Amino acid sequence: MPTENTLVIGDLASLDLWRQQLRSIVGSRNLPAVQFQLQEFSCEQNQSFSALASDFQKACGCASGGFFMSVSVVAIIVSYFESGNHLSNINLLNILSFVGITVLATLCGKLLGLFWAWWRLLRLAASVHDMIVRATQRAVTELI
Repeated sequence: MPTENTLVIGDLASLDLWRQQLRSIVGSRNLPAVQFQLQEFSCEQNQSFSALASDFQKACGCASGGFFMSVSVVAIIVSYFESGNHLSNINLLNILSFVGITVLATLCGKLLGLFWAWWRLLRLAASVHDMIVRATQRAVTELI
């Protein structure tokens, strides 16, 4: 069931509208939820497209942010002790550097995760568009 802020994609025109909205970086956080109802595909395929789009739109980048943070923490700790330092040598500058690099790595990972989800959403829209065009061309060829 479509809700108030849901874009129902039932034809090529509504799909193209959604693709234009996706390409607009400025308004990408205000995208409506999409529900695919394309007659070229089965109900299961439409549900699958809708679920994929929803998952990509809800992505927050937390997993990639956490991964980047973990890798940076391990790398900093290993490099600190590999360079011959000891626990007793830690000073305020070391702590601030550690925190700063960790925060920066986390933010970079989060942004990368958000960008990856947006890219996958664009690829989903392009793939569905290509499948519709191929199905339409096939139908026209069969009529001739």
